[in-house]
Amino acid sequence: MDFAAGWSNFFLGLTSGLFYLIFFSFAWGLVILPWSVVILALHDRFKWQRFRTQWALAPAVLMLIYTIGGLIVEPQTPSQRFNKFAHTELPHNVQDLHYSFSGGGITDYTDIYYFETTPEEVDRLISEMQLEVDMSSKRNGVIDGAIPTLDGAPDYSTWQGTQQYQGGRDGGAWFYYLITDETRTKVYMMIGCI
Repeated sequence: MDFAAGWSNFFLGLTSGLFYLIFFSFAWGLVILPWSVVILALHDRFKWQRFRTQWALAPAVLMLIYTIGGLIVEPQTPSQRFNKFAHTELPHNVQDLHYSFSGGGITDYTDIYYFETTPEEVDRLISEMQLEVDMSSKRNGVIDGAIPTLDGAPDYSTWQGTQQYQGGRDGGAWFYYLITDETRTKVYMMIGCI
């Protein structure tokens, strides 16, 4: 459920979650099996007759409550994910926001955003995320962008005076790309983790 909520495409998130569940179930087997043996031994030793099944299932129920609680406390909104992964705030004056989320668990995170804002906010993002001009991004005067375009959002290859920035953190595990036009009001961003 957490995976499906964290992806823009519900069915791709659900598929990713199912693969994660397969791998995760092996780890849970290592926890649940000894736990169940302990519960069975305690019930046999002290001649308890009640709640054996409930105690055996308690770790799985607690994990389900934890997952649902996480979705309620930290919903997968664009501003929440941006703050969490970019370590800065999405501009408050964002207009025409488009986004696509994917990843989590054993799948690499990839969040793509398109929005319009002020040049000051673009400069703030570049500064706070410690982005630098990507010198390798232009070929024959055209941006060779690392960011896929989003449905319903403009295509940055048609913009005049585009500039691409890049950066990262945690030893390169997280990477950032930002593409803006010459007016510095239109922005494409990609936040990813490998």
